[in-house]
Amino acid sequence: MFERIQSEPGRVLLHLRGGLDGDGSRALRDSLAALAAVEAREVAIDFSAVTFLDGSGVGAIAFLFKRLAARGRRLTLCGVGGQPLAMLRHLGLAGPLGIDTRVGRQAFGRFAPFAWAR
Repeated sequence: MFERIQSEPGRVLLHLRGGLDGDGSRALRDSLAALAAVEAREVAIDFSAVTFLDGSGVGAIAFLFKRLAARGRRLTLCGVGGQPLAMLRHLGLAGPLGIDTRVGRQAFGRFAPFAWAR
C-alpha cells in the first residue's frame, strides 16, 4: 500500500499503491498518525496508483483529514480515478478533499513537481 513520501518545505506528498481496504488501512495506521503530526501546511496523497477504496480506507483518510484540520493544515488527494473516485463522489467527500469533480481526475495542481518525480 505505502509506496513513498516526498517532501519539501511546507508540503508533503504520500504515494500509495494498490487497494486501500481494511488490511491496507491497518498497515498505514502508524504512517498516517506520523503524517498528521508533521509541520507541513499541506499534505497530499497521490491516489493515481490506488485501485480500490472501501469504508476502512475512507475512515483512514477521514482520520488524517480531521487530525490535520485540527492543527490548521490541509489534506488533498491527487490523481484520483476509477472506483476510488466514484466512492468519494458518492460519499460527498470529493470536494472537501480537493478533487475536481468536473473533470474525472484530479490534476496535481500545486503538487505538480511531485507528479513527475517518480
